Amino acid sequence: MKKSNIILMMSLLLSLTMIVSCGDDDDGMGGGDPMDDPSSVVANFASQVDADNSLTYDFTNNSVVNGITDRTFTSAWDFGGDGTSTDEDPSHTFSAEGDYVVTLTVTAADGETGTATETITVTAPKNRYAVITDLSDDDTGELRLAVDSIQTGRVTFMYRVAEGPVDMDIKDGFINVAGSSTTGDFSIVEVRLKDNAPHEWREGASDETIAATTFPEGMPNVWVPIEISWAADGVGTPLYSVSIDGQTIVTDAVSTTNGGAGDVDGHLAATIDGAANFQWKYNSNSSTNDGVYHVDDIVVYSSDSGTEAVIFEDNFQGRVAGVDLNPTVNIDSPYHENSSEATVGEDN
Repeated sequence: MKKSNIILMMSLLLSLTMIVSCGDDDDGMGGGDPMDDPSSVVANFASQVDADNSLTYDFTNNSVVNGITDRTFTSAWDFGGDGTSTDEDPSHTFSAEGDYVVTLTVTAADGETGTATETITVTAPKNRYAVITDLSDDDTGELRLAVDSIQTGRVTFMYRVAEGPVDMDIKDGFINVAGSSTTGDFSIVEVRLKDNAPHEWREGASDETIAATTFPEGMPNVWVPIEISWAADGVGTPLYSVSIDGQTIVTDAVSTTNGGAGDVDGHLAATIDGAANFQWKYNSNSSTNDGVYHVDDIVVYSSDSGTEAVIFEDNFQGRVAGVDLNPTVNIDSPYHENSSEATVGEDN
């Protein structure tokens, strides 16, 4: 082979090698796809105590993922050993008061993680209720609720009486269930609640009902449940039943006016359609007293549809301590404008 041919073949081979080499180096890396940079995960959250229950907190996840196209993430919550959640924005009710280290771990789509912690001091709920007092000598303290007439229904609630700061004697509390009129003699029934003696009828009880009744003795500083039910037929005055602290006081008593023969027609007209007004009153129209009448867990039921249904309830937990319950002062109050010296109280 001639020397010139050998040189030509070597030149061609060298050129081919360079072409292949250039093709392999097009990515500038010498081979293989580049590795993506890992994501940047920033875990962050906020917490807010529930207005109705101080053991419950709502958590808002403010975490972010940067550096990759898919910015979704999963969440893992640890509520200080009191439970876990994988919700993005969970709500959690702690089992008891105390300090809890809440930890949020966020995991990005590429497996990178971020963690945030916060110590939350959880306190036990403080019971709230209506406080009725009587510091005015021209009327009783009163919490009044007005509803559409309920022909057949019942009301349940808890009550407690207690001394005030001056340590005056505790006066009587009252529960009055009435129809279209709140005049005493036209009530369906009213009970006088004592603190150191047997309770008494005030309105609506006939002589026969009074003679057949044995009331328990009231006590101060103790929550006591009461239930009053009624049934009107649209013809005569309603029947009512009362229980106090689980003791049946009377069953199906006929509502009777205490105002005498002249009030019979008015009493019938006011009660024939059932109950529409509920009054919790303290003390009297002519004196003052710094004691308190507490009312809580009010529930009013109606069976007029054929099935018992709750038409009103209030446990006062969602209300602010010290707020007036008269709607002319507090537009958020569901109570009647004749409510007077009734505010929201709170146990220490």
